[in-house]
Amino acid sequence: MSHCLNPQCKKPQNPKDSRFCQSCGSPLRLGDRYRAFKPIAVGGFGRTFLAVDEYKPSQSLCVIKQFFPASAHAALPKAAELFRREASRLDELGKHPQIPELLAHFEQNQQLYLVQEWIDGRDLEEELNGNGVLEEGQIRDLLLQLLPGLQIVHDRQVIHRDIKPDNIIRRRSSPSQAELVLVDFGASKVMTANPSQQAGTTIGSAGYTAPEQLQGRAVRASDLYSLGVTCIRLLTGVSPFELFDATESRWRWRDYLTQPVSEPLGQLLDRLLQPSLSQRYPSAVDALQAVRNLPPPSPPNVTPPPANPSLFNRLLGGIPQAIVGQIAQEFGNANGALSFYDRAIAINPRNHKAWYKKGNLYVELDRTSDAIYCYRKTVEIQPNFAEAWYAFGRLSYKSQQYRQAVESYLKCLQFQPDRPGVWLCLGVAVSQLGEDREARQCLEKARQLLPDNIETRSRLLWEAWETLLK
Repeated sequence: MSHCLNPQCKKPQNPKDSRFCQSCGSPLRLGDRYRAFKPIAVGGFGRTFLAVDEYKPSQSLCVIKQFFPASAHAALPKAAELFRREASRLDELGKHPQIPELLAHFEQNQQLYLVQEWIDGRDLEEELNGNGVLEEGQIRDLLLQLLPGLQIVHDRQVIHRDIKPDNIIRRRSSPSQAELVLVDFGASKVMTANPSQQAGTTIGSAGYTAPEQLQGRAVRASDLYSLGVTCIRLLTGVSPFELFDATESRWRWRDYLTQPVSEPLGQLLDRLLQPSLSQRYPSAVDALQAVRNLPPPSPPNVTPPPANPSLFNRLLGGIPQAIVGQIAQEFGNANGALSFYDRAIAINPRNHKAWYKKGNLYVELDRTSDAIYCYRKTVEIQPNFAEAWYAFGRLSYKSQQYRQAVESYLKCLQFQPDRPGVWLCLGVAVSQLGEDREARQCLEKARQLLPDNIETRSRLLWEAWETLLK
């Protein structure tokens, strides 16, 4: 299949070997060499296509980026000049293993084009959605890999301007090549902005953009800010908008961690996230040196799983181990219980009951961050597990994360709407957010759901009150 590059074409799909578009008559090979066959991205600055290089015997894949001038034809000559200048820089950058190689650049039919190496892999946003949050060691590796490449970029007088998980790709194979690759350079977008307004042009992605960049004054340290936001997004799995407290004008990313992060790394990330340039690392070299100087992280307190779980336990999904863990927990053997829960999870990582019981044990041990992580895993695996949402809500309330508590209670009620104790807890959490009218509605709902039997009513109210006091 061939895809026509003419933006006005009504029917861009064409047979594989056609030379000209059957709908509009435009040539189907860019520079008589690169054939687009699949659109992969559309944005305000243009379109991106997966293509094939038909000059090479291997018919290797590549990426065609098509840029539209930001204004009418009068801006095209200046935009083309900026395009050539940035293409030259990208050509130099492409010789670095962590940056896609620039293969060609074109002006054709008043459209501007870049052709770049295709990176076979998944971006880190996809990985986050598929595999969950990263651990501290993975964040350290990410910084150690990306900062040297970023320094090369900055030395060539180029600022990326759009660092985020979507623009970092992990290669699928080839261990000899760099594992992480930085793609989609914002610098290549600047050249298509209206030249008379370029100094004030804002480029970047909402939530990841540094304050000075929002004002149209991107500098090298702006990329470091975006890299810091990327790290806390990957550590928490939470949107940057939720991680930043606008009322207090500060990042609250630690409140959303599902597993602990060492204080030295936390302080390093805090410095990357400083709104003031004077308090941020001035260069990628300085940030890289700080990462290299970090003390090794403390080993996680997790019982190692057995090397070869028995066939019987594998078939049963680790349930026997979870049962033994619960028995050990009830007899006060916390370490033994953790060991069995870890084994159950090693046998079947999607054993939501083992994750849930492990979370309950961490609550008893007053290990809040570990318990939150376990409850998160539970509801990721089993989203309709009402009891886990209720437990998550109670723990969030205890940690004074009232909005997260409200969201968790609402999730619980989505599956079990007739629980007066949950409505009562929800009302109290809502009141902590200052929403008194909604809180009264929740408490009235709890009252309506209470049974007529006085003893039962008293017991349910007492259980809910105990929950709030814990």
